[in-house]
Amino acid sequence: MHTLDTLKNATFKILTSSSTGSGFYFKNEDVIITNHHVVQGYKKVAIEDVNQNRVIANVILINPDIDIAVLKTETPLLIDPSFSINDSLHVSTRQKVYALGYPFGMPFTITEGIVSNPEQHMNGKHFVQTDAAINPGNSGGPLVTEDGILVGVNSSKFNNADNMGFAIPVKEITAAIESVSTNTKHQFSLQCSSCHALAYDPLDYCNNCGAQLQKDEFIEEELGDLSTFIESAISELGINPILTRAGYEYWNYHQGSSEIRIFIYKRDYLYVTSPINSIPKENLLDLYTYLVSSNQSPFKLGIYQNNIFISYRVHISDIFKNQESQNHVKEQIKNLALKADEMDDYLVDEFGCPMSTYSKKDLRR
Repeated sequence: MHTLDTLKNATFKILTSSSTGSGFYFKNEDVIITNHHVVQGYKKVAIEDVNQNRVIANVILINPDIDIAVLKTETPLLIDPSFSINDSLHVSTRQKVYALGYPFGMPFTITEGIVSNPEQHMNGKHFVQTDAAINPGNSGGPLVTEDGILVGVNSSKFNNADNMGFAIPVKEITAAIESVSTNTKHQFSLQCSSCHALAYDPLDYCNNCGAQLQKDEFIEEELGDLSTFIESAISELGINPILTRAGYEYWNYHQGSSEIRIFIYKRDYLYVTSPINSIPKENLLDLYTYLVSSNQSPFKLGIYQNNIFISYRVHISDIFKNQESQNHVKEQIKNLALKADEMDDYLVDEFGCPMSTYSKKDLRR
């Protein structure tokens, strides 16, 4: 049995180019469970642990009807804590429970509540209703007891009322895990909601029981021209762009210690920016003089909310003038990442600026 503190290491942030969510790890089966709506439209996603390390995971099973998906990482997860299913668990009204996950894409969070109804009936299905806060981003994360025993999968699809959270019961997870055990090649598959058989191709009807299938689930989201351009620049840094996706037209990743953020502003500008350092308590005059006078063109140094940023901005229309313009902007995207990783060390050494709190924890100085 694991404590809530250790289970945070088995709870992951799930990232796509549409949104972020949460998921949790079963060591015995070597799979991660999340919501279907978190990964809908994707066959490969990124998962991030509490230390901001990311790896790619393949979506190997989805069941849109019950909103469950199963992922398998491309590289082994070398962690000890794990979730498991206790078939003898009895969930009762007013039992204390905890929702684990990454609400709104924030760092790992635990919220506490009680079970309001262990079998709340909605839309022809039963859910565990709780007053523990379950927000967007918590979707796909675990709901557990005080002892860390799994109660269900959090879902933020029902978020129109205060103090009302819902989780998909454990029995649905059991059905997904039992079905995925037949998927020995770890292919993308659609689970039949009627008989739980897996379809590996976009079929109209289940080959096993004849139930209608949602074959459109095999269609993957397509990136637009701008997103494709940005991801090609990221690829040239030797980074798989899937690992950098963090929501709609937003990318973030670490180049060395520095966090790099790329986003579109008001449909007009492409921004590439990095919070490299925090403002120190001393040597402020020397630091401000440097920030104002230092020429880092085409990049700009600035301060926002006690953080020093290095940034690059370009109008989107200027990117696609011609191939030369595209090559130039792509080079600046790469160069800013490299400059940020160099600059944060310089500001530590010269002015005593602490590394930004957004810097990668294990590489901070």
